[in-house]
Amino acid sequence: MNRSAKMILAGLAIVALSASAYAHEDRECGWKGMDREKMEKAHEQHQAKLHDKLKLSAQQETAWKKFTASHLLLDKKDRPDPAALEKLNAPQRLEKGLELLRAEEAQLAEHLKALKEFYAVLTPEQQKIFDEQIPHRGMHGQKHEK
Repeated sequence: MNRSAKMILAGLAIVALSASAYAHEDRECGWKGMDREKMEKAHEQHQAKLHDKLKLSAQQETAWKKFTASHLLLDKKDRPDPAALEKLNAPQRLEKGLELLRAEEAQLAEHLKALKEFYAVLTPEQQKIFDEQIPHRGMHGQKHEK
């Protein structure tokens, strides 16, 4: 088998594995096995602790509210229907996955904008606290609290 054929087969295997992840029945299950409700509650608790540690002034509260509102998780309606995905061929499933990634990217861009606006109103001490509390390893990693 030549190299091109092997690469095509590897690509199809990746697509198939990716599609099966989207088609998984328990799509609501998220970070570390938590369901969506538990994830949202844990996120709200983290935000409350961060808010308390930052000791925000009244002038900073508006930027804080905008920042926290921008960090919404994608709704179930934004996720592909597993039954519909099973009816699609591999390229169509990958297109659906790409659509989801683009929606998540747009949401992340809005969140980054709000984060920058909030960060700009923090004092240097507050910025240090904020930097220590925000995950380092992308969106899914959590840094241990100090």
